[in-house]
Formats: sequence, C-alpha cells, structure tokens
Amino acid sequence: MASAGAEAQIAQRLRSFYTSVQEEPIPQKFLDLLEKLDLAEQRSIQVGSEDR
Repeated sequence: MASAGAEAQIAQRLRSFYTSVQEEPIPQKFLDLLEKLDLAEQRSIQVGSEDR
C-alpha cells in the first residue's frame, strides 16, 4: 500500500494534470462537429413538428 505522503503526491499530480487539461482550448474540429450535430438535431425537431 502507498503511504499517506505518496497518496498526497499522487493526488496533487492528478489535480495538476486535470487542471491543465481543463485549460486546453477545445479543438476547432470538435467545435465544428458539435455545430453540425446541433443543426441536425434542430432539423430533426422541425421535421418532427411538421408531421403532427
């Protein structure tokens, strides 16, 4: 088992890594994909409401 000091060090490194990932910008390709999905969802909702 890891000692309390080792666990604290691991926790600190994980927090640091997580923070660095949070601060990274979202890739433009991913933002483009989200936009396409939003448009497809809106079209689907519009088509569904026209069928009623």
